[in-house]
Amino acid sequence: MSAGRSRIVSSNPNFEPVGEPVAEAVGGPVAAAPRRSRLGRYVLRTAVVVALYFSILVYPVIRLIGLLLPTWTPGTLELLTIIVGPIVCRVWYERHPTEATRTLAAGALTWLGMCFLLFSMMVIFEVVNLVLPLPPQAAGATILIGIVVLSIAGFINAQLLHVERVSIPGPATVAGRTLVQISDVHIGSRSPRLLRRIVDRVNTLKPDYVLITGDLIDFAGISRIELAALGTFNAPAIFAIGNHERYVDLVAIDERLRSLGVIVLRDEAQIHGPFQFIGIDDVDAAARIPAALGRIRLSAQHYGVLLYHRPDGFDAAVDRGIPLMLAGHTHAGQIIPFNLIVKRIFPRIRGLYELDGSRLYVSPGTGTWGPVLRIGSRSEITLMEFIAA
Repeated sequence: MSAGRSRIVSSNPNFEPVGEPVAEAVGGPVAAAPRRSRLGRYVLRTAVVVALYFSILVYPVIRLIGLLLPTWTPGTLELLTIIVGPIVCRVWYERHPTEATRTLAAGALTWLGMCFLLFSMMVIFEVVNLVLPLPPQAAGATILIGIVVLSIAGFINAQLLHVERVSIPGPATVAGRTLVQISDVHIGSRSPRLLRRIVDRVNTLKPDYVLITGDLIDFAGISRIELAALGTFNAPAIFAIGNHERYVDLVAIDERLRSLGVIVLRDEAQIHGPFQFIGIDDVDAAARIPAALGRIRLSAQHYGVLLYHRPDGFDAAVDRGIPLMLAGHTHAGQIIPFNLIVKRIFPRIRGLYELDGSRLYVSPGTGTWGPVLRIGSRSEITLMEFIAA
C-alpha cells in the first residue's frame, strides 16, 4: 500500500472524496487558525503595553516641557532619551552589575515613578483645562513644583524604616513570644546597604524568630558577600520564596541563603520551639495553594505560622486550621494612585485580617521595587507580639 494519501473511489457521480480536504484541514487552514489566534493576542497585548508606556511614561514629560517651553520641538536625541533611556539604564545594570550601574538603574526607575505621578497630575490638568483654560506656563510651573516636592518626599519616605507593632492573641504556649516579619526588600534593585540597615534595626527588637516572606532578591548574581548581613541576625531567620526569586537564579539564591544560616522552606514545614513554620513556594495560580498545603503534615501540638509571599490562599490556610498567615507582595501600592489598581487585584492589600479565628497579616514591604519612592505607603518592619487569648 502506498504511503501517500489514500484516494476514495465511488460510482456515485455526486460523491466528492473527503480524504484530501481532511488532510488539508489537519495540516493547513484549521491548524493555522490557532497560530493566527495566538499572533492576534500577542499583537493586541503588545499594542496595549506600548500605548500604556507612551501614555503614562512619555506623553506627560513631553506635555510638561511643552507647557513650560511653548516653542520647544523635541528632536531625535531628546525623544530617544525620554523613550528608551530608562530601559537602557536598567538593561545596562543587568548586563554589567556594579554599584555605579545599580545607582544609574535605580535613578532611571525612580524617574519612571515620577512619570507615573506626573501622568496622574497631568490627567487632572487636562480635565480642568478643558473646562477652564489655564495659562500654559503658570500651569506647567505649578505641576513641575508639585512633582519635584512629591518626588523628594517620596524618596525620603522610601529610606525610612517604620516598625509596626501588632498584637496577636494566642495560646499560653506562645504568649510573650515575638516574631519579626520583613518582606519585599528587593536587593538588586536596592543596595545591600539597605539590607544591613534592616538587619541592624531588627536586632534591636530582639525577636524570637525573623520571618522573610519573599522577594528578598530581585536580580541574578547577587553575591554571598552582598547578602552577608543575613548571617548577623540575632535570631533564627526563616525564608519563603517570592515571585522575583523565581524569576532569577532561584537555585543559587537558595544555596547562598542556606550558606548564611537562613532556613529556607520550600513547600515544607519545620518545628521551632512552640511554633511550626510552614513555607509555600510562590505560584502564579492561587488555586494550587490548597494542594501544596495538603502535602504538608501539620502539627496539632504547635502554633502554625504560614509564610506565603502573596496574600492569596488565606481561605485554604483557614480550612487547614492554621492560626496565622504572613504575606507581602502588594507593597500597599507603593505609590498613589497605583494602590487603587493593586487593591482591585489583592483586596487584602495591607495589615491584619481575620477569618474564622485565623489571622492574615499583609506586609506593605520593607524595601521598594522599581522606583525608590513611597507615597501613601511606608517601608515596614513588622513586630508581632503574642498575647494570651
